Amino acid sequence: MLTIFRKKQNTPSANDAEALAWDAQAPQGLEQAMQQAPIPALLKKRVRQELTQAAENAARTAGHSTVTAQDLMQGLLAKLPANMRAKVEDAVQGGPDNLKELEKDLKNYK
Repeated sequence: MLTIFRKKQNTPSANDAEALAWDAQAPQGLEQAMQQAPIPALLKKRVRQELTQAAENAARTAGHSTVTAQDLMQGLLAKLPANMRAKVEDAVQGGPDNLKELEKDLKNYK
């Protein structure tokens, strides 16, 4: 288990507990998401923190003591606007071809 994604905040909120350990696949998924998303360089650190927190919150909600790739996906989806979340969910249900189309659409936003 990896614990490299420890969240540090000056003012923890009621939802924040100690950072969770991450399994081996979850950090790889976060890195892939960060590379593929059209995020301006100045915002990458903030977005990484937000996604890390969202994944840890999803893990806690699911009762997990370790963040999994599934928790990361749930955290990512929770951060998306409703219309984009619907597109992602539709693409996932549609299979690999639909995911490739979604990837092309996302690259057009860069």
